[in-house]
Amino acid sequence: MKTCSEPLEAAVGKGAKKCDMYKLLLVEDSALIRDVIVDMLQDCDQLAIKGIATTSDEAIDLLNHQQYDMIVLDIELAQGTGFDVVRHTHQQQYPFKPPHIVMLTNHGNHYYRSLAQHMGVDYFFDKSLQFDECIEVIQQHANTTN
Repeated sequence: MKTCSEPLEAAVGKGAKKCDMYKLLLVEDSALIRDVIVDMLQDCDQLAIKGIATTSDEAIDLLNHQQYDMIVLDIELAQGTGFDVVRHTHQQQYPFKPPHIVMLTNHGNHYYRSLAQHMGVDYFFDKSLQFDECIEVIQQHANTTN
């Protein structure tokens, strides 16, 4: 795994000028995990991390103001849960097309996997076992969608 060499703020806006970029919202309260994800995705030319949130309320606010192609989120957040965010994107009054949802969590047990599947989460990954696989799925979506 690479180490983060570029500040998060610089990486977030990377490629933001292109209109056809695959737009990602990252919802993660761990600064270390956020930095690693941003670092691992920075070489994907078709991908732009357009927003970062550490709470469900921040994520929901961002989702209400911009269309995202994908959300990558954790279950446990600084406030609220990733499931609160998923629920929001499936409400009838959600203003945009629902994005692809990738849940990346330390809680990879059967209960949470089943709940995520029932709620319409597209991908569910265990951080400790499937981190690289998660990054590959994000990159594949960005590269094949555009």
